[in-house]
Amino acid sequence: MSKTRLAIHKLKVVQRVIGISLLAVLLLNIFTPYVSAQFKGSLNTSVSGRVGEFFLDVSGYISPYASVILTSDGVFLRATVADSKGNFYISQVLINSGFSHFCLEAVDYKQIGSSETCMTIPPATGSVEIKNIFLPPTIAVQKKEIAEGSPAIVYGYTMPGAEVKLFLSNKQTITTTADETGFYRFEINNLKAGTYSLYAKAYYKDKESLTPAKKIELKSLSWWEQIIAFIKDLLSKIWLYLTSLSLGPLWLAIPIIILIIILIFKLLPRGIVRPKEHLHHYWMVHE
Repeated sequence: MSKTRLAIHKLKVVQRVIGISLLAVLLLNIFTPYVSAQFKGSLNTSVSGRVGEFFLDVSGYISPYASVILTSDGVFLRATVADSKGNFYISQVLINSGFSHFCLEAVDYKQIGSSETCMTIPPATGSVEIKNIFLPPTIAVQKKEIAEGSPAIVYGYTMPGAEVKLFLSNKQTITTTADETGFYRFEINNLKAGTYSLYAKAYYKDKESLTPAKKIELKSLSWWEQIIAFIKDLLSKIWLYLTSLSLGPLWLAIPIIILIIILIFKLLPRGIVRPKEHLHHYWMVHE
């Protein structure tokens, strides 16, 4: 075969390869969308279902417009807001077989107080409906720490016109009546130094509210604890002020704090500190 004929043969082979390649690309462009759609259709099979076998319906009353949150084992399930009469409804909450406990947390519409109640029910074997739950009043204290002998203010919300009882850990019980908005207020006097836990219950139309699962704490400070608290608060404010300044003046913090401590000790009675002969550098705090 001459060189010319060999070159022509090679050219024809190249042309055939290019032609076949172009045809293959064309066929792929035509059939790929169809095959892809069929393949995706086989994978994207729609599956419908739900988590849970039964439904839980809960209803009751608390203060008007209060927020009510339903949880179980710390998991949020549903939330709602009570109506103008204090009634709330939570319905169609999916639960599993054996569901047996849940908690309801209420926050009044002023967001000044809260309450939490937990309930245990027989393990669910079907849908569960619980009606007429009277949630305990929301509760808060004006100050968590008070001076011994100073009045402690406790307040919150419940159903309008309900009788409210405040229970203290020292066995003291105080009673008042909520106003037309559901607001109630207690003033506790002459509390001795110590830490108290307290909670509130309400009584409305011959029905008693549930007992809250959590109590709040109130601390009555002795005079010595008041001084310590005052010093801590003062030092904290000074430190916050100094750290809010530029870095340059921060070197003043330590000597200022030392001077304040010395002045405070000079104002204290002599019996508060150790005797003169046992206190190192006693001249710094007493003349």
